[in-house]
Parts: sequence; structure tokens; C-alpha cells
Amino acid sequence: MSTVFWHGIAEVPDGWGPSVVALGVFDGLHRGHQRVLDHAVRLGREHRAPVVLTTFDPHPATIAGRPRDTTPVATVEHRAELARRHGADQVLVLPFTECLARTPAEEFIDGVLIRTLNATAVVTGSNFRFGHRGAGDTALLRKLGPAHGFTAHAVDLLPGCSSTLVRTLVTAGDLVGAAAILGRPHRVHGTVAGEIVTPCTTLLPPPGKYRARTPYGDRTVAVDAGVLLADLPDGPTAVDLVDAG
Repeated sequence: MSTVFWHGIAEVPDGWGPSVVALGVFDGLHRGHQRVLDHAVRLGREHRAPVVLTTFDPHPATIAGRPRDTTPVATVEHRAELARRHGADQVLVLPFTECLARTPAEEFIDGVLIRTLNATAVVTGSNFRFGHRGAGDTALLRKLGPAHGFTAHAVDLLPGCSSTLVRTLVTAGDLVGAAAILGRPHRVHGTVAGEIVTPCTTLLPPPGKYRARTPYGDRTVAVDAGVLLADLPDGPTAVDLVDAG
């Protein structure tokens, strides 16, 4: 199945749905996020409806909320690939702009969940908030859902599973710990030119040597001065960092 995603609501086909919506940032699509998606997939089977993972890019915290590290754990393309691998039928990526940040939660529900996706069920993490000043939550979804034909479901994330912790572990060089949260090795996408891999804004561990899996087999790669050094053919690539080498 293609990993192409809808970039904005204008790309969603007219008359789409009804659908089950998994709504969240899903910036790392780690094991906690997968738990939310798994619940949506189960509902999709019950409703015989497609599952749409709906996410945001860039991370909302780059525009709204308190400043914090939002270095991408995974590219949006990789998140779409992972979402489909875990059962999503479609992926909707909403460009997070100043305008979207100011959109009232009720307007977001009406414009995205009801009019665009024709949601029959909406699944979020229990701590997820949306809309202007984070006014939207599961309680609001449950309040408005019955009048619009959808149910709301809050899923508790796994303790100790967070993208923030993944960032902390990767930047400390603990790739094994990061993989335990992600449910997979940390992947770096980039472009190779003369054995220098320029990352696509993806999180990198500290300088050093690392064991890695690549499309061309296992390799020992190095991180130095914000780039990856790897004996790989020129062009786009994906490198899974396994542990310190």
C-alpha cells in the first residue's frame, strides 16, 4: 500500500467516510501512540469503516504552548508509513499554522472531524488537547459527539512512553533504551553525498560510532558535526541506528 498521505483537508476526497479517526500529534508513533491507533483499528473493524490517523506537521509546540524541544523523532513520511503498517487506512497531515493554532476547538471538530472525515468514532490519547489554547479534549468530544453521530474514546498511554523521553535517550546515545519505547530502532532519513548523510531534520545521537541497519546491509556508521558518515551509495537513504558501535 502507498505511504502517500493527505496534506491538508483539501486533499481529502469529497464524500469521504464515515471513518474512525485516531487524532493526535503522534510525533514518534512510539508504543504509546501505537496503543491509541490499535484501539482505533479495532473500532474500525467493528464499524466496518476506514481508519484515518490525523496528525500535525510541524509539531504544534513549535507555534503554540511553552517552548520545548520538538526535534522530529520521525519524518512525517515515516510516520505515515508506520501508521499504515499498524493498521491505518489513510493518514491526514494537518499543516500546523498560526491560523490553526487560533482555531476554536468546536470549529476544529466541525471542520475536520465532521465535515471532512465524517467521523463515526474519534480516538485520542487521554492527555491530548486541541484547539485554541488547548480548549478541546475528550470531554468536549464526548459532549458534542452524540449530536453529530460520533463517539469519543480516550486511551491511556503506556507509562514511560513519550517522545520527550525518546529525544532524551537518543541525544544521550542510549539507542537501545529509545528502541524499547519506539518499538523499533531509531531511524534517520537523509541524503548521501560522498559518504556524508545529511539528515532530514531527524534526531541524531552524540558524536561516535554506531551499529546500524541500512538498505544495503548492516554497517558501522559515525555521527560527527551534525551529520552521519556512512559507506552508502549517493542518494536518499534510511539508516536504523541500533546501538553504540
